[in-house]
Amino acid sequence: MSIQVKALVLDADGVVQHPSLGWLLGWARMGGPAFIKEISRKEDLTLTGEQDLEPLITELLAERGLDLTFDEVIAHWCSIDLDDRMLELSDRVRASGVRIAMGTNQNPYRGRFMLDNLPYDEHFDALFHSWQIGYAKPDPAFFTHIVDALGIEPQEAVFVDDMAPNVAGARRAGLQAVHFSRLDTYGELRAKLRTLGVPGI
Repeated sequence: MSIQVKALVLDADGVVQHPSLGWLLGWARMGGPAFIKEISRKEDLTLTGEQDLEPLITELLAERGLDLTFDEVIAHWCSIDLDDRMLELSDRVRASGVRIAMGTNQNPYRGRFMLDNLPYDEHFDALFHSWQIGYAKPDPAFFTHIVDALGIEPQEAVFVDDMAPNVAGARRAGLQAVHFSRLDTYGELRAKLRTLGVPGI
């Protein structure tokens, strides 16, 4: 007996949004080739909302002797382009009666920018940010929180992410999950979703 899919949960970065053109080059110009890796390591400490990102970044800028402010770093971090094809896909699935949710790891500063400035409330029924719920992918508790909040069984949700460890975390929590890598096409993603019984594709 096939499982009725009641929710499609989409990752943000790498799935429904992408860094603006020149984003990586911008980081290199700001702080050198390794700067984005250093910034990301600091961000990892803040994804569950337990630590504040500002002092961590301010300390890093001072250590490297960079003439940058925290606000300038955050502004560049928030250079985001939406993926219209993915939003159109989610709209079709939503129109078929399936709930659409976002499940994303974000630091509070970038997360608030997304909530205040990007039109996701027009396309999604629920938005789950790691900094708000206190769990970060690939922790299975992140996914358990989402399905509990949606009021569905884990196997009734399909999760899509561009990072394999996050897909594995979703599967450990009992969700159906699809790895949508940078090498995959939209056609391949749609085929995988259809195979799992997601309607409206």
